[in-house]
Amino acid sequence: MNRALLIALASMLAAAACTTVKPLPASTAAPAPAAQPAPAASAAPAPSPEQVFQQKAQGLDANQSVYFAFDRYNIQSDQTAAIRNHANLAIAYPNDHITIQGNCDERGSAEYNLALGQHRADAVKQALVAEGVSASRIDTVSFGKSKPRALCHAERCWKENRRADFVDAWQ
Repeated sequence: MNRALLIALASMLAAAACTTVKPLPASTAAPAPAAQPAPAASAAPAPSPEQVFQQKAQGLDANQSVYFAFDRYNIQSDQTAAIRNHANLAIAYPNDHITIQGNCDERGSAEYNLALGQHRADAVKQALVAEGVSASRIDTVSFGKSKPRALCHAERCWKENRRADFVDAWQ
């Protein structure tokens, strides 16, 4: 029996190793018109990375999270400002990439919380897309209950842990 199981497992691994990733189709958007070069005498020096960060983060709490009700992943109306702030920044800097991390409080199984955290991250991604951010620039991941922000065993801590965090290229 062990030999048959080992052979089956080896054949599945071999088959999985043979799969290929299909490349995404090339964009069919029309090329942008060529920009007129600016006169060399009036060109400003390129901003430092610190200046770019300050320009991007101006007026935005980069640690702003989206919070959720217990056992829910729908976006509450009081959380739309955080989403809109990140969407506006993402639209202003179209080359930056965003990762949304879904989190849960400690209640529930690890498997359940991983799934719930993924639903939360996906809900925030959909809200950003609805605000005009390209879905291809957004990744989602769930940490379930493995990355708590607050460590006590009470509602005041649990509500801090039911969240989606933004990990942006501008942080």
